[in-house]
Amino acid sequence: MCNSGAALTFESLLSDPLTRLMMDADGVTVDDFVAVMQVARDAMAARERLAFIQAAAGGYGISGHA
Repeated sequence: MCNSGAALTFESLLSDPLTRLMMDADGVTVDDFVAVMQVARDAMAARERLAFIQAAAGGYGISGHA
């Protein structure tokens, strides 16, 4: 798949023949794929929120202790 700088979406990834071949070979359904990607997205968002909170607290954890 050549992305040529465009934003990668679930739809574009799922329309890629190689992606679909790999999913079929591994027995991965579209629902499985989307569920895993949503978990990954949520985990990344949680890390970003934590980093923002830590930066706002001067680089310390939520308790304010190093």
